[in-house]
Amino acid sequence: MLKVLIILGGIYFIYRHFKSKMLDGMGMDSGSEPQRGAADDVMVQDPECGVYFPLREGVSARINGKTVNFCSTECRDAFLKKQG
Repeated sequence: MLKVLIILGGIYFIYRHFKSKMLDGMGMDSGSEPQRGAADDVMVQDPECGVYFPLREGVSARINGKTVNFCSTECRDAFLKKQG
């Protein structure tokens, strides 16, 4: 019985070793999400409607020296209209 447990333990450790090597080769840590490159976008919230959207797909405006991002031109225009 002890022999079977030792063999199963060895198989498990070999599996874990190869799994960690495969994840390292793909740029991942075990137990984490894939690493994101500069081409991937972050999600931001529209201050007008509250919708989250990818930053690269949004519309931006400079308001009081700050860049504000919106999900659409309609939300941007509504926000600017409220600002005066």
